[in-house]
Amino acid sequence: MEKKQKHIIYKSEIVWYSIFGAIWLLGLILGILGICAFNIGKLSTNPLYQAQKDLATFFGVDGIVDFRLVGTIIMLVAMVFLLIVIYVYSTKVNEKIAAERRAEERRRILFGELSEEKTSEKK
Repeated sequence: MEKKQKHIIYKSEIVWYSIFGAIWLLGLILGILGICAFNIGKLSTNPLYQAQKDLATFFGVDGIVDFRLVGTIIMLVAMVFLLIVIYVYSTKVNEKIAAERRAEERRRILFGELSEEKTSEKK
């Protein structure tokens, strides 16, 4: 008795999940660091707050670049791309399953007709 695989998983699918999962995790870490920047110690001596100010000067923005906002945007973008990957590969699997079903139906019809012809020839 042959056990059928329930889900078809492609190697490229795993790669895309890993890439966008890592990007999402980066956004989460930035969000956590942004929360820590405003809640740990004095702002004048906090290196995370200073990193936000330095990033703002690097991009030429007045004020600070809030890690919480940047992390949230990165997480949202990564989640959108994860959903796109899920949609693309689920559609790909559904098309493959439908093609296999159509081929099986054609084989069943063809071999069913051949077996009927053989039984009628023997009579």
